[in-house]
Amino acid sequence: MIIIANSISISRSDGSLHESSPRRSGTLCRLTGSALSVLILGAILAGTATASTPGCPDCPDWVNFNEWWDKYHTGSNQADSGSSTGDLREQALKSRSQNEDSETVNAEYAYPELIFHPGDDLDGRVLLDARSPSDYEKGHLSGARNLYWRSLKPAGSLEPEVAVEELCRLGVNETDSIVVYGNGDDSAYLFWALECLGHSNLSRLDGNVEAFSSLDLVQNSPEPEESNYTSAARQGLLVNESMLDQAQESLGVQIVDTRSSFSDYATSRISNSMYVKTSDLYSDPEARTLKSAGELETLFSGRGLDEEKVQMVYGTPEACTLYFALRTMGYRATVLDGEWWQNTDYRVSSIS
Repeated sequence: MIIIANSISISRSDGSLHESSPRRSGTLCRLTGSALSVLILGAILAGTATASTPGCPDCPDWVNFNEWWDKYHTGSNQADSGSSTGDLREQALKSRSQNEDSETVNAEYAYPELIFHPGDDLDGRVLLDARSPSDYEKGHLSGARNLYWRSLKPAGSLEPEVAVEELCRLGVNETDSIVVYGNGDDSAYLFWALECLGHSNLSRLDGNVEAFSSLDLVQNSPEPEESNYTSAARQGLLVNESMLDQAQESLGVQIVDTRSSFSDYATSRISNSMYVKTSDLYSDPEARTLKSAGELETLFSGRGLDEEKVQMVYGTPEACTLYFALRTMGYRATVLDGEWWQNTDYRVSSIS
């Protein structure tokens, strides 16, 4: 059985799918097509796909991604500590680490206004609860309207027309200042969906609403009058097959799998994709609050995410959590929603 893990080695491109952060110039433009350089990290593996194989130290452990990554992607494991070359390499790595630590301590979110925290003033905001109707009925923030994230993708991926109809039903206007909330990935999906519609005055409540005892939940629901919501769709934020075709040939795009199981990545993934586990984005796994800017920057750089490139993330709704984290840090990101990529020629497997 052969297991191969692909990682992308990409040079800078001027292709962009998202508005640039203050640290970058340029606006939305088409992806450029160019040759993709692929670095093969894997090797021949005999045994099952549930764990790394003795005698094959570079083979991934498809069960524990973080442990495998930390073990085989640190300088101390690669250097020969018994040689002068190894000593010098370790000293250089230590020096670089110290410099990076000092930089990330002072790091800030590029767009802190995207994040609301429990206790922040919500007066004048339209609150949208992304949870299921049953969870909403058990208790929600006062004045919140229920927009279940799954209702926006009846056929498996986001349908903007359906989203507009739902917003009209809930009496939402395009000029409203919206704060979405829920239980992690669901609110991140709703945040991304509204950005796809072009809603600009938009934020997300950090963490799981049910995890904070300080938040008062009520059961009475508002009855707003129907609106005439008008969208200004941002085409580049919802990936279609043509965009995936271009991404495979672009040096400016990093394709990122975010599904919770690393073994799913081994079994079936988009070719030339890398892997980021979204649970690593949380400072509190239960409350699902986002890590600090410095911690996110360390995580992103450590996983090889490049702020000069576009991150095409997939594996929704988890992908939308990474999308949101990348947005707060000023990265450019877009989302491939649904499982339709499984039926394309870009589906590959590390198990045969």
